[in-house]
Amino acid sequence: MIRRGLLSFIVFTVVFTSVVAFGHAPASASGDREVSVSNIFDSLDVEEIVVKFKSGVNVPYQDGIQRELKAKKDSGLDSTFSDFPDLKVNRLFHIIDKEAKSTDHAKAVFQNYYTVPVPKGADAGKLLKKLNQSKLVEVAYPKPIPVEDPSLASNTTPVLPSNDPNYSFQGYANAASQGINAPYAWQYEGGDGKGISYVDVERGWALGHEDLAAHSVTFLPGGTNIATSANHGTAVLGVISAVDNTIGNIGLASKAQPMVSSWVRGGGSNIAEAIIVAADALEAGDVILIEIQTTHGNASGYVPVEVYAAEFDAIKYAVNNGISVVAAAGNGSVNLDTFQDYSGKYVLNRTSPDFKDSGAIMVGAASDTVPHTRMYFSNYGSRIDAYGWGTGVHTLAATDTTSTTGYQSSFSGTSSASPIVTAAAISLQGIAKAEFGVTYSPTQLREILRDSTLNTPSSSPSTDKIGYLPNLKNIIDNLPVPFIDTVAPTQPLNLISPSKTATSISLAWDASTDNVGVDHYEILRDTVPIATTTSTSYTATGLDAGHAYVFTVKAVDAANNKSLPSSLYIFTDTGNSVTVYYKKGFATPYIHYRPAGGTWTTAPGTAMPASEVAGYNKFTVNIGSATSLEAVFNNGSGTWDNNGGSNYIFGTGISTFTAGTITSGPPMTATVTIYYKHGFSTPYIHWRPEGGTWTTAPGDVMTISEVPGYSKITLAVGSASRAEVCFNNGSGTWDSNGGSNYFINTGTYTFDSGTITAGTP
Repeated sequence: MIRRGLLSFIVFTVVFTSVVAFGHAPASASGDREVSVSNIFDSLDVEEIVVKFKSGVNVPYQDGIQRELKAKKDSGLDSTFSDFPDLKVNRLFHIIDKEAKSTDHAKAVFQNYYTVPVPKGADAGKLLKKLNQSKLVEVAYPKPIPVEDPSLASNTTPVLPSNDPNYSFQGYANAASQGINAPYAWQYEGGDGKGISYVDVERGWALGHEDLAAHSVTFLPGGTNIATSANHGTAVLGVISAVDNTIGNIGLASKAQPMVSSWVRGGGSNIAEAIIVAADALEAGDVILIEIQTTHGNASGYVPVEVYAAEFDAIKYAVNNGISVVAAAGNGSVNLDTFQDYSGKYVLNRTSPDFKDSGAIMVGAASDTVPHTRMYFSNYGSRIDAYGWGTGVHTLAATDTTSTTGYQSSFSGTSSASPIVTAAAISLQGIAKAEFGVTYSPTQLREILRDSTLNTPSSSPSTDKIGYLPNLKNIIDNLPVPFIDTVAPTQPLNLISPSKTATSISLAWDASTDNVGVDHYEILRDTVPIATTTSTSYTATGLDAGHAYVFTVKAVDAANNKSLPSSLYIFTDTGNSVTVYYKKGFATPYIHYRPAGGTWTTAPGTAMPASEVAGYNKFTVNIGSATSLEAVFNNGSGTWDNNGGSNYIFGTGISTFTAGTITSGPPMTATVTIYYKHGFSTPYIHWRPEGGTWTTAPGDVMTISEVPGYSKITLAVGSASRAEVCFNNGSGTWDSNGGSNYFINTGTYTFDSGTITAGTP
């Protein structure tokens, strides 16, 4: 039985980071929060920009979406494409399906991220400034530049089995206050890491090393194992996982199952994707180690990768799935409390209202001698939770990815500190799993390692600002019970819309409360999750004029408990809009237009999507205060129809264009309108005009109707007299009338549990 003086629930309110010193101290942060993006990037070599669009922009998650963005008629983006005509906008994450939106709601945020290569010779600062001026862009920033790991001394002399093992050199395993007292944890089931898996995120390893080979370390898909970085990754794995085989070292958590995920992906770098892949390979209670640091235009030295939005969201994704993330603070000598991101926000200062908490356990570096003092190169500040040895760490070494032997005695930096803290985290999770049947949540585990009464302080905590060295004996002797949070936050009350336009609706609500704390709010539109936010307000954009929407807000805590929903049924403003149905003259028609007297789109204009009426394309544009739309058509490749140079004029409302003739209203065609009583929460209809062509499964989503409890859709069946349909939930559950399908005549009908009746509900 584990001894403990306190048995209680705790309720609480790139790449590598081996030492690289900068030649000057960090610059003091200005009190002025205005940040000049252009000035920041004048001195940086920015080759690629990451753009996070706001939720609701509704562009396909695929490469080359320039035309779709131009169709949004956003002045900021229009100006950007005008100044940078060769600009390409591609998806950032290639592990996410480019053909359809992900059904994994937790990953929805990643479908807002795209990458923009800076055109050759272009002004990166100007491009960044313009992108950030777009109302559709949440943030644009330089893609993090992983910092090459320095060349470390590598001892390739084989250690023979007959030699004494190297454990005597591993002082970081010793009892406090020198080390973390790993042998004390080894006494207990799970204290050696048994039952826990972890992923090391960096870029190179020698997985066949004699002190690692028995683990059969999994190399997660999508990455590349870089030979020049094998020494670094092998050293990190050695601290945690060197096999207890009498050959060389002993890992601090040697029975844990190691895996690795490389951020070198597809010939480039993608740290966030490597983290997502790692999270998807693990379960709640497991651990990710991020052995990466990066540069930033507002920092005089290296900083942790979570200062960039995609990496922050990837870490948050892992933490929200119950996976603890340990991240190196970096070797930049930077005071993280005074660091500002590109928006001028103090995102790493726990005392600032700007603070953004990814949930990661951040690690600084201290001396290997007692009392431990912050190493001069280690970043510091209130954001850092724990420290490890930043010098003199004895571990494995490698010359390339094929090395099978090699050891070193001077592994250093936050690179060596982070695996020491990671091993402590793994040991505690292993003990908790064996003792209680459940592991600690990422939040509770971090609080345990931050606890000043349980762990070893540095020589001067108030000035070192690197947290505490884990003391496994103290923690185990006072082992807290894992806190299992099953209490959902309170319902977010008083959901209102303070303002709206023809294309946007703003929302606001009262803050929810929770027994531990509200982590974020989930926003749904017509039952589909579209965004998360930590604030009590949100603005949905890219909406249709005069359209009814149902917005729902739920409060979510760190244990993913969700509150009761609050919903609001609301119409966008009508505004002046023009809808054009175009009878196909071009296979892929484009419309080049302007509100009468306004500014033309950039040629060739906007591709017109297929409409619900067979044989027609359809396009709707809000023209503001204008009373008509001036337009011409083309095939996107230089063939035009501009009405003999006179252009075409469309009035507000709906018009049909057929072979040069404009008529008021939609095309004359037979339609079937179906009211569907909810059997599926988000119903889809898979259909065809009788005898015609089926939609692509699962078909078309049915929108919320004006009748409570019903969805609605209107189908254009052309010359057919009825539609053949079946229904599904969009995820493989079908109602096809026992395989016979349903047949619904032209007109308006109500479908209720398999029964079809004429008229509205």
